[in-house]
Amino acid sequence: MPWAEDPDLVAPNLKKFGEQSVVVARAYCCSPKPELAQTALATSRFPHAANLHDQALGGLQTRPLDGAFKKTPFAVRISLASRGGPGLGPVHLRGNVPSQNEPHARATLANFYGARKNDDAMLGEILATLDKLNLARDTIVCFTSDCGQQLGSHGIDGGEVPYEESVRIPLAIRYPRKLEPGMRDLASQIDILPTLLALQGVEIPDKAQGVDLFGKSPREVVFAEGKLGEAEEWRMLLRGYDKVIATPKGDITSLFNLADDPLEMTDLVHDPAQKLMLASLKAELLAQMKKLYDGMDPSGLRRR
Repeated sequence: MPWAEDPDLVAPNLKKFGEQSVVVARAYCCSPKPELAQTALATSRFPHAANLHDQALGGLQTRPLDGAFKKTPFAVRISLASRGGPGLGPVHLRGNVPSQNEPHARATLANFYGARKNDDAMLGEILATLDKLNLARDTIVCFTSDCGQQLGSHGIDGGEVPYEESVRIPLAIRYPRKLEPGMRDLASQIDILPTLLALQGVEIPDKAQGVDLFGKSPREVVFAEGKLGEAEEWRMLLRGYDKVIATPKGDITSLFNLADDPLEMTDLVHDPAQKLMLASLKAELLAQMKKLYDGMDPSGLRRR
């Protein structure tokens, strides 16, 4: 993202948009699998609990962009889904790309950045349309993603792993009438829908598991899950800069401190000095699982 000072990104429209928006520095998806993340985004519920019938903004129709804003009020979801673009020359690989993966990662990243350049042009068209119709001041625009991609980090091309490259997403919200540009620290994907509803003065559904990001209680922990129903199924909890990966039963398998180790190169789970930290994070994880009815009933008893 431009606000992360990415040296390879060509995105002047997104840069300008970020300067006009509330930007969340660390936003996380609910699950790094696109279809699960998209359902969570539409329902404000984690994949283990989500149902597409829970959508608060159901009934959206596919329309040409030039007619999407002609009738107000409107709620429009636009996918910036360029499949690729010309390579941009040398790119900067993250420090957690293994040396044997570097040639493939460089080619993949060059194509990825070419696609993002195309997406930025479409974003510019959308924002220009709002300006032309004099709708920009009274329109909430939220820029986000379903999930991330590894793109060679840790030797992985795909996703659905709990590494930062897969679970981090961009999040910026612009609403000139109510929001001053600025930075926020932490958010979950399930917070996006309640936040957009609250900004419109619309009641948040009782089944929503997210919170209004501009409410009184800032988010302190983030939860995510992946590979549901598979042998490698996992849970993730982030509190501050401490991050744990666990089994569906809450047994911790990895611990990272993202302040000291943002590339997740050093697993601290077997470090004796982290014993108290692990116990505290495990208790927090189990509390979140109970709150979200993830494998537990409201009394705390396991359902599996």
